[in-house]
Amino acid sequence: MLGSTADSLFWMFRYIERVENTLCMIESGFQLYLLSSSNLNNEWDAILRTNSIRHHFLKKNNSLDSLNIINFMLKDPKNFNNILILIEKARENARRSRVSITSEVWEAINTCWLYLNEELNKKINENKIQTIIKNTREKIALIFGFLERSMLKNEILNFCYLGTFIERFDNTVRILNTRYYLLLDEKKIRFEGYDNFQLEMILRSISSYRSFMWKNQNEIKANKVSYFLISDKDMPKSLMFCVNETIKNLRSIHKKNFPKNKSYQNALSIQKKIKQKNRNFNNYSFLNSLFKLNMTLAANIEEEFNFQ
Repeated sequence: MLGSTADSLFWMFRYIERVENTLCMIESGFQLYLLSSSNLNNEWDAILRTNSIRHHFLKKNNSLDSLNIINFMLKDPKNFNNILILIEKARENARRSRVSITSEVWEAINTCWLYLNEELNKKINENKIQTIIKNTREKIALIFGFLERSMLKNEILNFCYLGTFIERFDNTVRILNTRYYLLLDEKKIRFEGYDNFQLEMILRSISSYRSFMWKNQNEIKANKVSYFLISDKDMPKSLMFCVNETIKNLRSIHKKNFPKNKSYQNALSIQKKIKQKNRNFNNYSFLNSLFKLNMTLAANIEEEFNFQ
């Protein structure tokens, strides 16, 4: 496969995954806004920091106004990671690799792009926000559905999944990194005035609240939340699940040569680091090291496959 094609497939699905992740965070903040929660400013502050856009937002805004933040994250050109820019980049990568993806996948991506271009170029008011989030997430689910059901199980699909799981790992570790203080021991959380509500918001921002409650008998505790999002092999957005899927797809691409490749070895080192940490995730340096290792892994993949 040409490096330029692998590049387009990889980044197409990094951007699509980033759209989904950003929408989940906007939705969690918007729900707090509708509830007039006293925790609203803290939640928006964490969301902006997770996306590395707090500084850019506060350059043009004096306060953490909910509707201004939502507009900034959806379509403000001063936000380099707004939804409109991300879907445009995803579509452009799909266009470049058009001969490598099925017509169903292309049409699903193009339909999502057309919808967002139409809706986000209008004035967005409070009544439209939930509809835009819901409709866009449904269209993204359709993209992933066609990816799974219409694509051949070959290296083309492997690169799509590599982009997906590298990006998903990045998002989960950023959220944990921003809010690691909530994953400290229970006594410290109570002493500093935090409660289960903040832990619930972490889960909602990754769209994992319901699955967590099913698995943990409706009991929210810091150590259980951290284990669920970092080490649970069954949770599709956990760090362990993402790195396991990355390893599986790298093995499929490399075939018999996979043990010799730097990307594969680095993915194994991330997996090992998570396993060794077990249930003690109350360490900022641990989360930060995983963030950096994932960035290095992404760079290894780009170098090994001659991305252009």
